[in-house]
Amino acid sequence: MTAPPTEPSPAPLPLPPPPPRQLPLSRLGHLIPPLVQGQALVALVPTTADLVWAAKAAWDIARIAARGGRRVALVDLGVEEPALHQSVGLTPSDGIVDAFEYGVSLTKAAHEVDGVFFIAAGSYTASAGDLYAHPRWRKLQAGFRAEGALLLLFVSATGLGKLSAVPDGAIVLAPEGLDPASAVGMQIASALERGTPLLGVARDRWMAAAAPAPALTSIPSLTPEPGRRRGKRAVAATLVLAGAALGGWALLAPARESFRAPPPPLPLPQESTPVAPAAAAAAADTLPWTIQLAAYGTADKALAHADQLTEAAGIVALVTPVQQSGRGTVWYRVLAGSYATRDAAAAGREELWRRGAADRGIGDLLRAPYSLVPATDTSLASLRRQGLPAARWAGRILIGAFETPEQAAFTAAELTRAGVRATLLPRVGTAP
Repeated sequence: MTAPPTEPSPAPLPLPPPPPRQLPLSRLGHLIPPLVQGQALVALVPTTADLVWAAKAAWDIARIAARGGRRVALVDLGVEEPALHQSVGLTPSDGIVDAFEYGVSLTKAAHEVDGVFFIAAGSYTASAGDLYAHPRWRKLQAGFRAEGALLLLFVSATGLGKLSAVPDGAIVLAPEGLDPASAVGMQIASALERGTPLLGVARDRWMAAAAPAPALTSIPSLTPEPGRRRGKRAVAATLVLAGAALGGWALLAPARESFRAPPPPLPLPQESTPVAPAAAAAAADTLPWTIQLAAYGTADKALAHADQLTEAAGIVALVTPVQQSGRGTVWYRVLAGSYATRDAAAAGREELWRRGAADRGIGDLLRAPYSLVPATDTSLASLRRQGLPAARWAGRILIGAFETPEQAAFTAAELTRAGVRATLLPRVGTAP
């Protein structure tokens, strides 16, 4: 008697792919260096509408990658909504679009910021697809590989799928993590099918369900260490090598063309003139929050921007001089509005975007509760004639919005030299 045929055992189900590696911002200093070591081209892919957050994450990654002296270039390919230049206070006129479409020298377009050579998006382009698909990316990738350098591209998921070069890795920038089942998650998965590995997802913090990470004794600072800048002769030598290998990509620009943007605010040295102490306790109706929209190298440009905001949007903007520690350079921040809470400032930023007073994605929320209040017998016009960035707010004249009393020391000394008496006070009033 013939035995009944046995049914074949079902094929084992394929195992789901492991979740992408989490790269919390607080630990990028430890996680990024081994991920990008040996890579020549890495795509930084934002998946969030909060481009301010994504731009800061991209800059953190670039600075960390350059910390050991490696040559790193960061290019903003977010040509529909450029975001990287504003994060560091740059207002470049030329960028990657001008280089690829109009033949502008990349040496001219490159700006050195904290050891990273940055190329902004530049001019508007109606053919972003052609920019992504340009064969020059493959040549640049080969040149960076030959020189042991790293090219970071801040590019959308759409741009990643059209890029002519296949990146050596991709890092997704998503504050709440990446959902593979979402539309952008599937778009990224499709783009990576060409052979680009997903190195990880940069996010605000670890997911609650994730295994605990090993404890770290310290987190490296993103601020470049003093004395790390290479000499001009070494930079010039590297320039020649990089230019030859990259077909004209002289990324290490000469000093006369380099442009250093303001780093994150640092405590300023105490001036000889003491700053009046701030109130010991903030009242319930203080308005410490504001929105940083830009930073300029001159007070005139910053005041023009601030006045335009007041006229066009009806929002009072303060101009804050901030001196870079140890360098003597002064940047003038344009800070729009005064708000009681961070959420109120975020709503104010959204309103600026809606009304077209600021480009969407532009604007950092900043807690800067202190302002300098000159004597009441000093007019706005006379202060401005002396080069002091004064503004009228809530019926009184203010200068700046400072994060700490120490940060106000430089401006307080300038006021004293101009013969103007002033007191540092928290901004108090009715929330808008």
